[in-house]
Amino acid sequence: MDTTTYQQTQKVQLTLTPQEMQILALKGQGLGYDPVKFIKFLISQEVYNFVTNIPTYQMSETLEEETKTALKDYRAGKLRSYNSVDDLFASL
Repeated sequence: MDTTTYQQTQKVQLTLTPQEMQILALKGQGLGYDPVKFIKFLISQEVYNFVTNIPTYQMSETLEEETKTALKDYRAGKLRSYNSVDDLFASL
């Protein structure tokens, strides 16, 4: 899976058949969109559906308690940070 992070606006070029353009124009017309705006709308809907349908899982009670304790320790400044695995092993 490509995990490239895009920070800037990207231009995408598509080649569509006349029939595809006609279908996009007809479907977009119902929303008051031209074909290009309708394509952007379809993409935005797919992105929204992807982001809102990320699965979540219930933690076990033990893991939830350990997580709460770790978060309290983090907020209290009790934890150490390491810049690399080598730094971690050197501290042991």
